[in-house]
Parts: sequence; C-alpha cells; structure tokens
Amino acid sequence: MEYLIKRTYNLTNADKGEWVERISSWMKYLRKSSSPDCCVKINLQRAISKKNISSFHIVLLSCFMEAIRKNGYLILLNIRNKELEKFIQRNTSLTLYWKIDTDHLDLDGGSELNLWKVIEGEFEKYEKNVHRYFTNKFPTINFLGLTSSLDELYFNVFDHSEANGIAFSYIHYDEIKRIIHVAICDFGSGIANSVKNAYSRAKDDKKALFESIKRGVTSKSNEHNAGCGLDNVISTLSDGSMFRIVSNRAVLFCAKEAVGVKTKTYDLPFEFKGTLISFDLPISSFEKMK
Repeated sequence: MEYLIKRTYNLTNADKGEWVERISSWMKYLRKSSSPDCCVKINLQRAISKKNISSFHIVLLSCFMEAIRKNGYLILLNIRNKELEKFIQRNTSLTLYWKIDTDHLDLDGGSELNLWKVIEGEFEKYEKNVHRYFTNKFPTINFLGLTSSLDELYFNVFDHSEANGIAFSYIHYDEIKRIIHVAICDFGSGIANSVKNAYSRAKDDKKALFESIKRGVTSKSNEHNAGCGLDNVISTLSDGSMFRIVSNRAVLFCAKEAVGVKTKTYDLPFEFKGTLISFDLPISSFEKMK
C-alpha cells in the first residue's frame, strides 16, 4: 500500500536541548491530516545511539509521536543506528503503542520496564509492576521512595497538564552504573503556567518552576496531595543526582550536593507546551530493608 509522506522530521544528534527546541517548533505547525493515508516520517540519524539516548529522549519522542497520531497521521520511525533500533523495539516497545490499542505493554518474562502511557486510574498498577521489578532484582532494598516519587509525578500530570492523553513515562535501569533513570513528559498546558495561575508570587516561568518544587505548592486542583508535591521527589535524590524540569519558557535544574540542594533556572528562547521531568536515582541511595 502506498502512503503519502506529508512531513519528514530529522533528529541528527542526542543533544537534549536541541530535541526540545526542534520538537516544540514542529508542534507549532502540526495540523490535522487531510487523508487517512498521510504519513509522517521521523528520522533518528546514526549519531543517536543506545549509549547517548536516555529516558528523557524516549518520553519526549513518544509524546511527539502520539501528537502526530492524534492528528490523523500514520507514523514511520526510521532509526539509522541498528543497535538503537533493536533497543527501541525490544526493550521499550515504543513502536507497539501505535500498532495495537493498549495502554501498557509487558515484555515476555517482565525482564525490562517498558514505556508507559500515563492513564489516570491505572498508574497504581504500573507502580506495582515497577516496585516488583526492582524488589525482585534487589530483595534487600526498600524501594518505597521510588514509588512515592512516581505518585507525585503522575499526580502532577493529572493536576497540571490537560494533556488530552499525550503523556508518557519511562524508567530505565543502567546495569553497569547501577542507576535508575526516570522521565515523564506530557504535552499539556505546562506546570509553569499552572503554578502562575495558582500563585500570584510566581511572576514568570522561571519563578513558577522554582515555586513548584517548594513544599506546600500544588496546583490546588485536586485534594490528594494535601500540599505535598515535587519536593518529595527531590528529597529522594542522593549526592550527585540531578533533577530537571522543562516547561513552557523555562528550565530548572536541581543538583543534590553535600551541603544541600542547588537549584538553577534558565529562560528558554522558545515555548515548550507541556512538562518534561527527568531525574536519576543510584541504587546506593536507597535504604536497606529493616
């Protein structure tokens, strides 16, 4: 069957800032498909490899692909690096989300943690899978801090995003470095906009992101968190860990150091419509079971 390739998007390297800027630009001009046979092609060039791609990239790409699908296009993902292609298809099942109608996919034997489409009312089941996965790997370690962090991230999507179903999370465990990489992304209104609307002291997006990680700051849209939020996630970081938020026209970095948490915010020269959060948790940062 012949498909009309309406648009071709090229991602040439793994620079995170470039991915956010390019995808934000492409989203500005994405329009509804005029035909069910129209196709969008995404090229991941050979320089993007398994070694330099991260959970950050996976969730951002997934949201972009879901936005394309919701606009009525077929998707052709062309991955030039063969090792990366094998990893994407076998270890994340990313492409299967647009081939079969499902919200979550488990690999045979549950040997990996797959990409998950964030669905309200379903996240507890996913969290149990995550907890089971790491507890089976490390039976003497307490991973309740990880599932508590996931709670806050998913509630953040439900509270702030209005994402119309465009939200994904991905957790990858690096066996060599013994680090858990967590990322979640939605294409909604953005946490910066949400906090600005709820707190008059948040005058701009940088200030809003800074406020969003303070204890007691929520969107006030739901009662579940009672003033708890992203500060709980940051409290789980260990020395040397990094926490990142990209939202609207700002980006925030939190680094855990011996003297405390060092936070920096920067303006973005473009608007990212949504929220992308990522952070890393070394296995050594978790407590032993008592």
